[in-house]
Amino acid sequence: MFSLFKRKKDNIIDVYEDIVARARDVKLYTDYGVEDNPAMRFQMIALHAAPYFAQYSTQGEGAKSQALFDKIFLDIELSFREIGVGDLAVPKKMKKYMKDFNGVIQAHAAANADHAMIASRNVFNDDTQMSPEFKKYIEELF
Repeated sequence: MFSLFKRKKDNIIDVYEDIVARARDVKLYTDYGVEDNPAMRFQMIALHAAPYFAQYSTQGEGAKSQALFDKIFLDIELSFREIGVGDLAVPKKMKKYMKDFNGVIQAHAAANADHAMIASRNVFNDDTQMSPEFKKYIEELF
């Protein structure tokens, strides 16, 4: 009976908490040069979610993929509202963030994706500002 209340390892909430914990790692912002602002925090969430979406895609687990997407964007919407974004602006911002998120996920899911280059362009806007440490971090992530 008590097993009903235990979380499974592959529970979407656990996966989401892992993504957010990794995206909030202080090292990213202090050692690797990622700017600490809402846009870059979003990029870090997308970056850390990409391997999960790739895994779910190859395993044919569309329901898990959708549940994770829903959880991420519910939290983003709540964050917008918490910082005072108005009711009329939230849908516009959500649409932009969803489009950006899908772009990141699809780019990383490509068969021969250069994950470090994709991350560098999304985080630093070019390939020249990425530190070797951040490149190694990205390679280990994927």
